[in-house]
Amino acid sequence: MKTEKISRMVLYGLIAVSVIVFGLFFMVGFNRPWTGNPSYNAPLLTDVVLALMLMLVVGTIGVTIWAVSTALKKRGANSGWDNNVPTRRIALTVGVSVLLLLGVSFLAGSSATMLVNGKPYDDSFWLKTADMFIVASLGLLLAAIAAVIYGATRYYRRRKS
Repeated sequence: MKTEKISRMVLYGLIAVSVIVFGLFFMVGFNRPWTGNPSYNAPLLTDVVLALMLMLVVGTIGVTIWAVSTALKKRGANSGWDNNVPTRRIALTVGVSVLLLLGVSFLAGSSATMLVNGKPYDDSFWLKTADMFIVASLGLLLAAIAAVIYGATRYYRRRKS
């Protein structure tokens, strides 16, 4: 089977499982009152959603480790250039930039106390970690948008030169 077909099947499978789990989450026992405070909801299938998210995170980390190790084995000791493109330098720059973005956004993240379910939450490490992921995600989204815009103007730039 071609890689593209496998990729498409995995994507459609993940979308189907996510739609089913979240559909059941919202349709089956969502409005159950919490025994500690009846004004809060205690959805019945919260554990299923958490398990799905944990499986996706662990699976993503596993696939990432496998992909990086496979790429490093295949690359070996070649010059780092493919079709006159400095692939090794690009990969190193992207990796270091992402790590730098995560580090800076963690250090600059807020650790101010938040109200969670009516109670103050003040664990500064997890507050800074959550802020780090939010800021890093926004930064990477902006970088992706900029790359798409730059790529879309390729033909215009090519005609000018």
